[in-house]
Amino acid sequence: MQAALLMALGLALVPFGPAVGDYINTASIFELGASVRAIGMGGAFIAVADDGASVMYNPAGLPQLTTTRFTSMFTRPFGEFSYGAVGAAQSGWGAQLLILDSGALEERDLYGNPTDAFRLTETGFVLSVGADVGGGVSLGLQRKLHAVATPGSSIGAALSPAIRFTEGPRAYSLVWRNALGTDLRFADGHAEPWMRDVAVGFAWRTDHMVYAVDFTEHLITRGDLASVRAGVESRQFDTLILRAGTHREGSSFGVSVYRGAFRFDMAYVLHYTLPDSYYLSLKYRWDESLLDLM
Repeated sequence: MQAALLMALGLALVPFGPAVGDYINTASIFELGASVRAIGMGGAFIAVADDGASVMYNPAGLPQLTTTRFTSMFTRPFGEFSYGAVGAAQSGWGAQLLILDSGALEERDLYGNPTDAFRLTETGFVLSVGADVGGGVSLGLQRKLHAVATPGSSIGAALSPAIRFTEGPRAYSLVWRNALGTDLRFADGHAEPWMRDVAVGFAWRTDHMVYAVDFTEHLITRGDLASVRAGVESRQFDTLILRAGTHREGSSFGVSVYRGAFRFDMAYVLHYTLPDSYYLSLKYRWDESLLDLM
């Protein structure tokens, strides 16, 4: 029962998830996004990976960090659930904690009569490390831990290796997501495998712009070009950053306003079939230089 409820929750919330017919498990909390900046760029961030969001999107980007970053994010997808993330990262390593809470939900019988109330609380923890190996190449390894607190309990873990190559203004990345992992096991004996796929990204930077494109392997092998995510970021204003992106489920727009060591991010996602949703984030970096994006 609890596994089915959690699976339904994942299907409703995942904005960048697999196409209809693909298997989605309860660990889809990791597909909700952990960076308002990345969400504003349509989720195309695998090759960008130049800030604290590298912890989630590509651990091979962590060696680029020159300051300590603290991040937070909050959203209420479709006005129905609460989802948040907090994290910290610096050169070579970082961690993020994700929390998804449904609030009170009614359980009904076959005739639609309320019979009970329950709550879904799901958590995810990500620990990532990365190292520069020279020649523009960096490697990374991500460890995910997933747990369902209520109803019942479950736990599972997965490892994701990554590689990033930079060549002047261009960057190429590959992340083998959940390459190794233990099944998600529930207290009632039910078990689910992790979703595994290979994600590839390309990014190109100019003085004031960042362009990014991501591809997801498990869709590409079917010839499904809808797996493409694309985004752009503009830094042409002193204290304002603008973003836009697109993906299979819709389009997104984002903006950042920063002052000193603080930055406020906002993203708005226009879904084609589901209600629109917004994301808010507050970030802080230890170094007060404004030349380095958080």
